[in-house]
Amino acid sequence: MLLRHTTAEVAERSALTINPAKTCQPIGAMYAALGVHGCLPHSHGSQGCCAYHRSTLTRHYKEPVMAATSSFTEGSSVFGGQANFCRPCKRSSPSTNPEVVAIHTTCLSETIGDDITQIISKARDEGKIPEGKYAIHANTPSYVGSHVTGFANMVKSLVTSFAESTGEEKKQINLLPDG
Repeated sequence: MLLRHTTAEVAERSALTINPAKTCQPIGAMYAALGVHGCLPHSHGSQGCCAYHRSTLTRHYKEPVMAATSSFTEGSSVFGGQANFCRPCKRSSPSTNPEVVAIHTTCLSETIGDDITQIISKARDEGKIPEGKYAIHANTPSYVGSHVTGFANMVKSLVTSFAESTGEEKKQINLLPDG
């Protein structure tokens, strides 16, 4: 039925690319986190996911992109990634010294149901997140939405975590473009 609206002739499109970069939420979240000074994106999932996200952004910008990963293994896939999150969190701070670690989830951590809020709280209680440093998170399952959704989720998390009310109302808006 829908084919009746398609013409028989094939039209060449030389100056148009349809949806060239529609991809998964974690890439958008990583992109948003990279725009924050002193922020290290952290992919809570398998090492392959993080490698894909980093390589996609590296190819796009033609510059290396830094990000940490929880590097899930088969055991993490079954028992959760809490232990895998805490190790790199403690290790990444001295070498890169980020002010903010922006954790975004992947399909795997979302599917197994990792509670990122609890994991961050436990890491802070155990001293694995240094005093004066911030850890924020955004849930970004790849099977819902796109990179635009992931960008929006991470920006919302950044605003929720860092915005403070002064009680003063201003007649202005802030625009946070995604590209």
